[in-house]
Amino acid sequence: MAGTWAAIVGMFLVLSMVMMPSCLATVYTVGDSSGWTSGVDYSTWTSGKTFAVGDSLAFNYGSGHTVDEVSGSDYKTCTVGNSITSDSSGATTIPLKAAGTRYFICAVVGHCGMGMKLSVNVVGSGSTAAPSTKGSPSPATSAVTLQLPALQLPHPHQQA
Repeated sequence: MAGTWAAIVGMFLVLSMVMMPSCLATVYTVGDSSGWTSGVDYSTWTSGKTFAVGDSLAFNYGSGHTVDEVSGSDYKTCTVGNSITSDSSGATTIPLKAAGTRYFICAVVGHCGMGMKLSVNVVGSGSTAAPSTKGSPSPATSAVTLQLPALQLPHPHQQA
């Protein structure tokens, strides 16, 4: 009986490990190795990437910068002072919890105007987006349910 139990547990672990990667969300490091700084073309950086509900954006930056989430109109005009959220810790992670377009700027005067702004379109779990052209992950957002048969095990103090 112990051998059967071990085989079932082993099978479950193998199946879990095989299925797990397709269910995991992706953490995108904004600007890749350059990070969140001036001099990076963030519209080029987003090109070919598919951002999905459940993914996250990781902003890494030095002192003298901020990550501010703003409205679409404030993004277009680089207006500071009306931020939805703001952080200046140097490492900001933004979870993408809902479909739609999200807008981020650096609120330090002049930085947004010099291109330190990011717009990402987040697709929902039922949406299909264009495939990546740069090898960026296209994460699956659907869950997998695994059903195993119920086991009838004897009580430890009873003999089988």
